[in-house]
Amino acid sequence: MNSQGIKLSELFDSYEEALRKYGLSFEGRLSTLKRARSIIRKHEDQGLQYLDKSIIAEHLSDIEERFYTGKISNDHFNHLRRSIQRFISFVDTGCVELPNLLKGAKIILTPEYQQITDGFLASGEYHPNTRNDMRWIAHKYFNWLADSGFFDLCAVGATEIQRFLLDCSKLLAPSSMHNVKLYLKKLYEYLYFEGLAKSPYESLLSFPVNRETKIYPALPMADVNKLLASINRQTKSGKRSYAVMILGAELGLRACDVVALKLGDIDWVRGEIKIVQAKTGKPLVLPLTERVGEALQDYILNVRAKTEFQQIFLRINRPYTPLMSANAPREIFFECCKAASMEINRSYHTLRRSLATAMVTNGVAVTDVVQVLGGDDIDSARKYISLDSKNLKSCSLPFLGINPKEGMENE
Repeated sequence: MNSQGIKLSELFDSYEEALRKYGLSFEGRLSTLKRARSIIRKHEDQGLQYLDKSIIAEHLSDIEERFYTGKISNDHFNHLRRSIQRFISFVDTGCVELPNLLKGAKIILTPEYQQITDGFLASGEYHPNTRNDMRWIAHKYFNWLADSGFFDLCAVGATEIQRFLLDCSKLLAPSSMHNVKLYLKKLYEYLYFEGLAKSPYESLLSFPVNRETKIYPALPMADVNKLLASINRQTKSGKRSYAVMILGAELGLRACDVVALKLGDIDWVRGEIKIVQAKTGKPLVLPLTERVGEALQDYILNVRAKTEFQQIFLRINRPYTPLMSANAPREIFFECCKAASMEINRSYHTLRRSLATAMVTNGVAVTDVVQVLGGDDIDSARKYISLDSKNLKSCSLPFLGINPKEGMENE
């Protein structure tokens, strides 16, 4: 089906059906359709009946600005972008596959700056998310230079870089400023190497940026076990849900790695699970514990459809396609919270935090915790140490020798 030429107001029934076939949950379809309606209303407010890409670009720009100024979270930002891109894809092609949104691609650069940006992005092997961030910074910087009257780099130096950073600091959240500094430094390393800049400005772009670090709560293991016990393992969906949950609770796998897990990743003879982590690209080998092995075996032998797909976790009903995104484990976690009458939580990552915190609290060495989680930096485990209130008390200092201020003795 090609949806081009069909009025936006007439697309909803076919769009909802396409989302259902794609594998989105009921709640996922509702939220996606709700955001599609907001796009249609923006067109109707201007008397338009067909998709106008300039209105979409303006809408995306507003969303991106809200994100980079810290007004909406990263998850909310990504959900909004995905919903919009799904709808655009459906209107253009009749498909709801998610294309890769290029941050900053809506900014039109001068031919010279565009050529430099293309060379910068092609200068190394980068993860798509990293390349998108690099593109965003390059477009933002070169657009700022052009607006400031600099149409080439001949007269651009430290003063202009400082002015750009100062202007960004007035609009962006600290976490975004960290990325601005980081990728602007990479950009100038490239420019200097190519002879396009007089200096890499390494000292100028090496200042630290303090970012807020949120410490998310972890569940006590008693609550994790309560979640697992809430699953009806006599049903097909329950067997799949239990296998998904136990992978997070006992091995600490991320949602993206759970949905990507393949039949060949399990070495039943050696009792190991071997994966390449989606987030870091690093290999990870974990023990196939008894509970995990039994849960996977029960699901694979008794529930999983016989298909050509290698992914372990498939849809329960036809079409028997793989779970499409990390949203599936999140929805399963959400349903377990409801079934267990616990506070509603959509973060499957809570299981990973709970496992790591329990390990630290029980005296497992931080280096071992990092190894189990598939990290390569002890700093990545600091957030779990901060949740270990029991053992942190041993680090507290006494108040001996500290005299209270006058007037506070009796308070």
